Amino acid sequence: MQLKRQKTYKGVFETAKETLLRDGDIPEKVFRAGLRHDERGDSIRVFVPFFNETILLTLPAVAFAGETGTNITLVTRIIILHYLNTASGTPFVGEKIAYGDIPACMHYGPVFEKRVLKPLIRAFGYDKYSFQEAGKLMGAREEKFGDASFTLFALPKVPVTFVLWEGDEEFPPRAKALFDPSVTGYLPLEDIVVIAKLAAGRILKTAMKKFHDED
Repeated sequence: MQLKRQKTYKGVFETAKETLLRDGDIPEKVFRAGLRHDERGDSIRVFVPFFNETILLTLPAVAFAGETGTNITLVTRIIILHYLNTASGTPFVGEKIAYGDIPACMHYGPVFEKRVLKPLIRAFGYDKYSFQEAGKLMGAREEKFGDASFTLFALPKVPVTFVLWEGDEEFPPRAKALFDPSVTGYLPLEDIVVIAKLAAGRILKTAMKKFHDED
């Protein structure tokens, strides 16, 4: 199963790479995605802020490098290429909508709940302080929703706001992930689930690291 999935991802990556190089006008795509770049001879270096790190994408080689030499996963590479290929330059609407309110996404609500929200509820449903602290450690912007909330920029044009309502004796805990409606102008629909799942994973990992550092 894992091998089949890896093969599928490689096919998706190759398609995204071919699309980026075939369509041309890389500087325009970079501009619409809100990214910075420089040109060195025949190469273009694109600086991609991805959560709290910066990934360097070199074109036309389509080579990825992390700031600290960390491995850039295949899923992350696909997300970045899809971001460049999809970026429309649409400005933020300034609203926040739930995943299920994004056109064509409502039928995938249960999948989103299972992959993104339930792990956060299990970890932080009765501990809003650890949730908020994880956001701070990731450089998130604090918000005023629910009992605790913050916004992470997965990519320059893709903010994701996480909201937690802490559970008590009367009500179970709840969580939501909110997006600016412009997100569909920057990522394919299926990638919205993936980017939110990656964000949730980073929140959990950050909280776990802090817990072990204090232990």
